[in-house]
Amino acid sequence: MSENSQRRAEVLAAVPTFFDEAGELDHATTKAHFTDLTRRVDGVFVCGTTGEFPALDHAERHAVTEAALAVFGPDRVVVHVGAAATREAVALARDAVALGARRLAALTPYYLPADTGAVLRHFAAVAAAAGPAAVYGYLFSERSGVVVEPADLATIAAETGLAGAKLSGLAAERFGEYRAALPAQARLWSGADTRLAEVVRHGGAGVVSGLSAAFPEPFAMLADAVAGGDADAERSAQARADEVLAALGGTVEGIKLALHHLGRGTGALRMPAPEIGPDTRHHIARLAARASR
Repeated sequence: MSENSQRRAEVLAAVPTFFDEAGELDHATTKAHFTDLTRRVDGVFVCGTTGEFPALDHAERHAVTEAALAVFGPDRVVVHVGAAATREAVALARDAVALGARRLAALTPYYLPADTGAVLRHFAAVAAAAGPAAVYGYLFSERSGVVVEPADLATIAAETGLAGAKLSGLAAERFGEYRAALPAQARLWSGADTRLAEVVRHGGAGVVSGLSAAFPEPFAMLADAVAGGDADAERSAQARADEVLAALGGTVEGIKLALHHLGRGTGALRMPAPEIGPDTRHHIARLAARASR
């Protein structure tokens, strides 16, 4: 191993939720996709943003969680239990733990404005409901409307027992600040898939990657190259990861279209999304065709 080697990052695929032509949960495709991913990524992040969690009812989140745990086992699944209401997030946390989950994530409360005290109370209730399971905060201010500064997250984590956090959007841009504010044992993941190398060098645990739900290999290769200190392999893998981002745009609709081309699901979303233009469609189709060879 090179003297420049790093600890290997964890690549957690943020998986979409598959729906059939009638718009109902597609159990068969869900199981098949988990089975396909099990040897290609380190684990999965379920019922999150890529999973269109606001459009899922409690029973559907239960079903997706159960399927993920059955394929990956409890140590390789992070179950997102976030909800706008603390009552619902607590119920989802209890349900996930009852199914055997050991790792949970919870988005900050959203829609109504929430200050640091409100976020603290919300996370404290989820952590109490989770019992022995690890709970990670999830910051995504562009979607939640709630900004939690690094120092405030450190205070919240200390008072609630949060084991770490997933940082997306603007929070991911400030990854180093959050890493510096939290204790060394706190685990931090970035939702910025292609910035895996930077995350590792800031002391992060890895990435929660929607792009790797469709194209896992570039991200696994990037994690291996960074861990091994292989600069040439890192440049090659980084270029492939960047190409995936350029094609899919990091969007749920792009990820689902790619998976549809790869034979996984209908490509349908429950939540309204922008139409994908013809050039982007062709780019995604070409990328999927190349991956299928």
